[in-house]
Amino acid sequence: MWLTIRSGRDIGKKVAVGAEGLTIGRDGDCDLVLADQRVSRRHASLQRGADGRVTVLDLDSGNGTFIDGRRSQSAALEGGEQIQLGDTVLTFSLDEPPDVAVGTVISGRQSSRTRSSLQRLVLKRSRRATIASGAAILAAIVTGGLFVAGVLTPGGQDDAVRRVVRAAAPSTVMIDGRAGGRSVETGSGWVLDAARGLIVTNAHVVNAAQSFRVGVGKERRDATIVSVAPCEDLAVLRVARTARLRSLPLGRQSTVELGETVVALGYPRNASLESSLTSTTGVVSLTHSSYREAALDVPHYPNVIQTDAAINAGNSGGPLLDLDGRLVGVNSAGRSQAPDGSVVQGQSYAIGIDRVRDVLPALRAGRSIGWIGAGFQYPTGTDPAAQGGGSGLLIGAPVAGTSAARAGLGDRGQVLVAVDGRSIGNTLASYCDAVGAMRSGRPITLSVIDAGRTRPRTVKLRLQ
Repeated sequence: MWLTIRSGRDIGKKVAVGAEGLTIGRDGDCDLVLADQRVSRRHASLQRGADGRVTVLDLDSGNGTFIDGRRSQSAALEGGEQIQLGDTVLTFSLDEPPDVAVGTVISGRQSSRTRSSLQRLVLKRSRRATIASGAAILAAIVTGGLFVAGVLTPGGQDDAVRRVVRAAAPSTVMIDGRAGGRSVETGSGWVLDAARGLIVTNAHVVNAAQSFRVGVGKERRDATIVSVAPCEDLAVLRVARTARLRSLPLGRQSTVELGETVVALGYPRNASLESSLTSTTGVVSLTHSSYREAALDVPHYPNVIQTDAAINAGNSGGPLLDLDGRLVGVNSAGRSQAPDGSVVQGQSYAIGIDRVRDVLPALRAGRSIGWIGAGFQYPTGTDPAAQGGGSGLLIGAPVAGTSAARAGLGDRGQVLVAVDGRSIGNTLASYCDAVGAMRSGRPITLSVIDAGRTRPRTVKLRLQ
């Protein structure tokens, strides 16, 4: 029986679970030491019963032990489970996993002090700079020893990127939004909670659709909307069949550094017309910025990470990962031209993980933010459907069962011109200025112009 580390600098390393089981934590006396500040000193243990089965026990840790995305005090392991301690993700398997570097067999606490010292050196983040020359010499000696021991490989960063991609592939999915029996929008998403089948993507990926399918590898699974926050550009979907999904570990923006290498994953549209998982790499250009450039269909982003990793159509909603395999952003926008028409190179934007963490508790609980139950189209001043020189938003087809659907919106070329008496223009940002951070269940009044009419009518509904 084996544990395989799926995030962090030791990603891909495997550990055999001996007859005496093992303890996991940050303390040097633990059998498996993790250099993760969110892991407790003695966090969890794996114990083997008389029948040979393994049970994982939480040792009253501060941040909890999660099995397949669900917090658990005690759980029997059957094989294939994902275990998350702090920001570190491990998987449990009955047989020795393939394609993994030489592992360490741990049984009991033989030489735990010596082993823990080496592990602490291995797991230190390589981007922490050494200040004194003596420390630099020591680091070189240690690194040389690790190369000899096979812990680190000469491939360095390239190997780290490959490990991140392999580990995150089961956590990255394709989103296919459909309306009228055809695909109207495709994008990417990532697994928030594998046990519950929760998938996160951009709100603009689901904006034009009424039904959804999620691509897990080559398989397409039906999905339903859980919640949408159009002004945060985030949405949560749910799939009923959760096999082969793996929750993605979440990072913190405070750990992201200028110049750090990041990996963007997703399913961009390409010349082959086939959807395949792709990866691009780049460096962090800004660790925390805002995006307020005028555009019809994107909101103002108050917290973004800017990188030069290539982001193309279809990448939206996919994960931006650090080399520890943790989510640090949600890929949302690429910029190729400035407002003055000049060419811009290497400017891609991901919603920062700290903002994602702020918004997700409401969304995963099914509470949308500022969503009427339908998406929008964005007419220009020359579009006759705008009815008023481009003022207002065309209401798209509603999602079944939502407030918009019950109110009969979105079926007849209707234009939304005001919310609670506040006029809106033809941009999503103007709608967001009107609804602010209005939460699920709040009553609002929409002023809507029906096709062929010139005067608005009033529609009362509750936000979805």
